Amino acid sequence: MVLSKFIIRSGKSKIYFGPESINELSSWVRAFNRVFIITGKRSAKVSGALSDVQSILNNYGIKYEVFDKVFPNPTASLVDEASEHAWRFSTDAIIAIGGGSVIDTAKLVSIIVKCGGRAKEYIKGVKEAYDSVPLAAINLTHGTGTEADRYAVITIEETQEKVGIASEFIYPSISIDEPKYLLTLPRTQTIYTALDAFYHAVESATSKASSPYVLTLAEEAVKLIVKWLPIAIREPSNIEARYWLLYASMIAGISIDHGRTHIIHAIEHALSGLNPNLAHGAGLAIIGPQAIKYIYESLPEVTYRLIKYMDPELEPRPEHSDRALKAVIRFQQSIGFTERLRDYGFSEKNVTEINKLVFTAMRYILRLTPFNVNENMVKNIFLKSL
Repeated sequence: MVLSKFIIRSGKSKIYFGPESINELSSWVRAFNRVFIITGKRSAKVSGALSDVQSILNNYGIKYEVFDKVFPNPTASLVDEASEHAWRFSTDAIIAIGGGSVIDTAKLVSIIVKCGGRAKEYIKGVKEAYDSVPLAAINLTHGTGTEADRYAVITIEETQEKVGIASEFIYPSISIDEPKYLLTLPRTQTIYTALDAFYHAVESATSKASSPYVLTLAEEAVKLIVKWLPIAIREPSNIEARYWLLYASMIAGISIDHGRTHIIHAIEHALSGLNPNLAHGAGLAIIGPQAIKYIYESLPEVTYRLIKYMDPELEPRPEHSDRALKAVIRFQQSIGFTERLRDYGFSEKNVTEINKLVFTAMRYILRLTPFNVNENMVKNIFLKSL
């Protein structure tokens, strides 16, 4: 089929989606004189996105500087370092080329360069943004949906807290969802990021802040992920699979912009705050099935609309919660995901520490869970995910 190109508007962002959407960067960037590019070590170069962006900037004679130090689960000190470089460069625009870690870093840099201060001040609510430097997000994964939302997540090293910030000023001005850049996405990242999008859909649809609109987007995202993720695993160069997984990720990102997340993200943030080597999508996928059992019991009719794509025999009744759990595990195993928390060094000894983080630092996420969460629930989810 012909893969169409189109525009979506989400919040303050204008998202260009589809083949050759990178060309739309030209009309935006030519208004600036100095551009600060934020990337990770590898993906921006390997995907070809960095060279495409550099060609556009060189074509207009725009000066630029590249900051390529972003790592997974970025920290407040990394954001501060990038912000200082961008400020000293006197940038008047920022281009983020990467996945969630890169784009989230760039979002915070965009407000710090404009409003001053340090990352920790914004994360802790000591300082509030009033403006930001214009930001373009070139998305290189089909997972976070951060190119379409107002959130950024950063880890505070001293306390090992992985905390998010929400602000209307960190919507990218424009975002580029270009499927060809995902053809070089490694197998593990293909799995992790697509499952990240799946859990965005599940949580936004079942959150206390959800709506019929969010549920519609979430259901479509899950349907596409279940269909196309196995194909992308078998055929990494299948551009149609990448296109639809990218679309699923984007609409799941719009879903969490409206419906937010809750218990699964609260626990995962605690886990990857303690161990930054735990990729966000992997953490969600490890604990997610056990949490889905509780979610299904609480909201069977809503959750059924999502999980039915993994098990057609499922019924929208609380008694089918265990079947829903097994359906998710079976799907994840079918695409090669079998990781456990023990693989990342967690053990029974971490129960108290996890509970403390979930009910303190992550309380702001937990409050949107569609049922009352207690320490025994979190303990159960954690222990059964070891």
